[in-house]
Amino acid sequence: MHKLMTLQSNIFILVSGFAVILGYGLDLNANLFVLFILLGFIVVLGVPHGSLDVLFASQTYNLNRLTHWLKFISCYSMAALGVILVWFVMPSFFFTSFLILSAVHFSDDLNLVNSKVLKLSYGFSIITFPSLLFGTELIHLYAMIVNLETATHLVTAAQFISMPIGLILAVQLLNKSIAIRTKLELLSVCALFVLLNPMLAFGVYFCVMHSARHLIRSHFFLRKFTKQAFLNALILPTVAVILMGLFVWWIGTNKPLEVDMIRIVFIGLAALTVPHAWVLKKSNFPASSITYHSRDYD
Repeated sequence: MHKLMTLQSNIFILVSGFAVILGYGLDLNANLFVLFILLGFIVVLGVPHGSLDVLFASQTYNLNRLTHWLKFISCYSMAALGVILVWFVMPSFFFTSFLILSAVHFSDDLNLVNSKVLKLSYGFSIITFPSLLFGTELIHLYAMIVNLETATHLVTAAQFISMPIGLILAVQLLNKSIAIRTKLELLSVCALFVLLNPMLAFGVYFCVMHSARHLIRSHFFLRKFTKQAFLNALILPTVAVILMGLFVWWIGTNKPLEVDMIRIVFIGLAALTVPHAWVLKKSNFPASSITYHSRDYD
């Protein structure tokens, strides 16, 4: 296992354990300051992994001319704006689709290449497991993005789906073909999303597992780019996204600050996830990342 992946894995397992111990029972509704700090971490530490899309696109489409870059940026922006438009017109459809897409997208994080059912079960556990002990909190969170009725239906469905998913994952923990480290990572993810407030669990997972692992895999996949190009790609698009989010908040609604922040962060993540997933698919990154992971990291 490569030392960078070992380090990231160890940090995630340790942070998850400390988060479960220290954060168990924490009510973010009564700790808005903690909530805002958490949202800040999600933006600053989570968003940059998507900023590397400019390098993936450059490598995949040979963006050597200004006109090529303008075309890519226009298509990427239009896709993101299209997602936001869908939220305005069909919020229930938008949010349900976003949750499903997120589960599929997250399913590539762990080295579970032997079974598509297991991969998808892991991905959907991230979406459904918070409903087991934090159904009320999850409904409150979803109701900031969609109406209360839709939020309730989604959480009820998640509770129903989580049972067979939990059974599949429990059985697979006995599978000797899965590395012990992968099992520890799987247990850590499950503990986060079952025992912690959904927002806190997502913040730890998104920053310390999903984003961090994506950055390390990208480092191997995007070898032809210089360190400076890598840093520029990480920083400049991230700053642009943050400035856009602040602008939207400044001209935003009269909703409570908590609701505005939740909407901006999660609708923004949804808007960026669609073109992000598309760029990765076209670059063959998911398949390649699995190859790197299996060959270099086990």
